[in-house]
Amino acid sequence: MMKHEFEALAGYEVSTEDYNNIIEPMYMALPGTITKSEFVKMVNKKRFALKPLKTMVKEMKKLAAELKETCTHYTDYDKQDKLMDIANEYVSRKYAGIATYNFHEEMLHTCYYPQSIEIFDTKTYKTIESIELV
Repeated sequence: MMKHEFEALAGYEVSTEDYNNIIEPMYMALPGTITKSEFVKMVNKKRFALKPLKTMVKEMKKLAAELKETCTHYTDYDKQDKLMDIANEYVSRKYAGIATYNFHEEMLHTCYYPQSIEIFDTKTYKTIESIELV
């Protein structure tokens, strides 16, 4: 069974690493009497399911709003790092290595916060998606 077949039957995405190193070897080790659908039901969704992309956008918006709120008092580097981690994962999953991103920041009093994220094609440098965060 291919990764895309598994994801279509399961109704959720899994990481390539988990699929190649755990899920596929488990499937191959099972007796031939078990169908693909039966196997998918055996796999622990909580362990392997990746967050939906919509959920990732919601998390980025929430973090950006929190960064804006605390902006005039202090810079929350942990939240900035988490926002960047989610953005990296979002872009790599949705655009599979053909895109990168840049945050557009806005100044509030004496500090900056991420207002939006622009995702662009790495070959043409044309914007393929823009997400308003705050």
